Amino acid sequence: MLSDLVRGEVIGLAKDRREDSLRTLVTTCLDAHQRAAVDAVCTDMHRPYLNAVRETLPRAEVVFDKFHVLQHASAALDEMRRQEFFRSGPAMREHGRGKRWLLLRRWKTLRGSKRAELQALFTANRRLFKAYVLREQLDRLWTYKTRPGVLNFLLGWIAALRWQRLPEMERLGDFLFRHVEGIAAYADHHVRFGVVEAINTTIKAVLRRARGMRNEQMLLLKLKWATAHPIRSARDLARFLMPQTLYSNR
Repeated sequence: MLSDLVRGEVIGLAKDRREDSLRTLVTTCLDAHQRAAVDAVCTDMHRPYLNAVRETLPRAEVVFDKFHVLQHASAALDEMRRQEFFRSGPAMREHGRGKRWLLLRRWKTLRGSKRAELQALFTANRRLFKAYVLREQLDRLWTYKTRPGVLNFLLGWIAALRWQRLPEMERLGDFLFRHVEGIAAYADHHVRFGVVEAINTTIKAVLRRARGMRNEQMLLLKLKWATAHPIRSARDLARFLMPQTLYSNR
């Protein structure tokens, strides 16, 4: 899916996630002048995407989606929960059974009894507590104003894993370090990640309501209609609020 993050509108879509499909999508939906004016592209870490962006948008810099990065961190935490559930014995199974989605939630979104349940789980397993804290700290990656600040924080985060015996988080640290350039690019290009997530949510909602759609052109039109913002002036607002006269064909 190719979207305009300034206006929050869908531009075009491709059939699959292959490199040539994205290359064709960009060159078809954007002319040479528009491609030359693109400064930043927000995408996930899919290698064909990066190759296609580098080829078709030479001036653009890739900024990795924050939610996609944190999704990798949550996957590492979930894998560690799975390993600890079978390794730590009855105590972990008593407090950890049915706590997967609770563990994947952010601490600031938990209230009351949910926090108490999570604290009981952390009391039963300190390794899981350390991994949870490390996952929560990654949110600070997008608070730094300079690229060296992002790099220094990530290096300190990786150094904190020493002697902790957390192999899943160590692999996550290596993965993030290999992609630190795209993470640190946010310091220079403040992409609105909320708009990215809103577009993705709208796309999923349209597909869910349609219960499957085989006509790609119709799908693109529905997505454009769902993400477009026709009210951009006082005249558009007055036209929207003014009741329209209905005419009958009979």
